[in-house]
Formats: sequence, C-alpha cells, structure tokens
Amino acid sequence: MVAVTDGDAEILRRSRHEPECFAALFDRRYTAIHGYAARRLGGGLADDVAAETFLIAFDRRGRYDVSRDDARPWLYGIASNLIARHRRAEVRQYRALARTGVAEAAEGPADLVAGRIDAQGRARAAGGGPRPAVPR
Repeated sequence: MVAVTDGDAEILRRSRHEPECFAALFDRRYTAIHGYAARRLGGGLADDVAAETFLIAFDRRGRYDVSRDDARPWLYGIASNLIARHRRAEVRQYRALARTGVAEAAEGPADLVAGRIDAQGRARAAGGGPRPAVPR
C-alpha cells in the first residue's frame, strides 16, 4: 500500500515491482493533467490525452529518474507531446482536405430540407400564395 505522504518518485519506484502502486500517482495527478489537456484541446479530446498520458507513463515508469521527486514535469511533458502530435495530425488532415478541392462539406438531409422550406417561404412572400407541401 502506498502512503499518502509518499512522493511521486517513491510511488514510481515501488510501481516497478508492484504495478498496482501506480494507481496512487494516477489518482494524485490525473485531474491536473486532464485540465491541462482540456485547456488546449477541449473536454472531449482531453479525456483521451490524459488517459494516454498515464498509459505511456505506466509503460515507461522503469525509466523514470527517481532522483526527481515530483513527476508533474514528466507527466506534463508526455501530455504536451501527445497534444503536439494531435495538432500535427489535425493540420495534416486539413491540408489533405484542402487538396481535395471541395469548397464546403456536402449538404446533409437537414440542410436540403431547410433549403426547401426557405424556398417555399420566398415563393409565398413573392405572391405565389400557399403551395401544397406535396405536389398533386
């Protein structure tokens, strides 16, 4: 069992042989890492980035320098790299989309219905009177 007073380095050191100890670091630092990601990417993506941050940290816990008691800089570094990777992927996606030559996204069914309703309203306003919704 991990004591509340154990530092991050001690938790990481112990988690090398007792993986369940890593949960204490997760509980201690998740909220801060999630908030950091949320401020940069929004709430939906922050969940994924925070979870992946701790997955990577767990996988690399054996390489952590236990002479550094506070693991926050390490965790923020992992999260920053994931955020940067996400942004690079997003830029690549937008550039690929721009190369397609499509000016706008294709209209969906809701847009088509709204367009028809607008056209009917304009026809009525122009003096065409009420028109039946279904052609006869």
